[in-house]
Amino acid sequence: MSSSDLRERIFNLIYSKNKTEEAILHLNAIIKTSPENSLAIALKAYALNKLANIHREWKYSQQALEYADRALALNPNDDLALTSKGWALIDLGRANEALPFLQEAVRANPNSEYSWYNLAWAQYLTGDAVASTESIARALRISPGNPIIKRGKEMMEKGEVPKHLKAQKS
Repeated sequence: MSSSDLRERIFNLIYSKNKTEEAILHLNAIIKTSPENSLAIALKAYALNKLANIHREWKYSQQALEYADRALALNPNDDLALTSKGWALIDLGRANEALPFLQEAVRANPNSEYSWYNLAWAQYLTGDAVASTESIARALRISPGNPIIKRGKEMMEKGEVPKHLKAQKS
């Protein structure tokens, strides 16, 4: 399976089919046979972040951070691993630490709507409303109908913050 096919399959399982656990099982099998497959490791970090948000279990964010670090050790410029690391750091209450990883992610792949989306949240949580507005607008230009990004934008405009992130908002 090509890298783009794997990425598409995992994102389809996570977002279209709401089968994040199945995506993780599939990735576990790939990682078991190919422990140096940085894409599978980065995708697992991403899926663990999604699982953390689904179940509101932040232990998955910690695991996502560990997998993102593993992927970055193999491929330091992997936008998905950088995004996953930033997302995990945000969910763990460390938005300031997330910023450089997410900034690097959008440099590595300026067409990644979720990199821009997570960068917008990190900026928002650290009090940079102007940059946050620009980043969320960029995410929506890439993926105009994306309901996750639209909801995030509405939350930011209303000054709402997910409960687990409230402690970080400046």
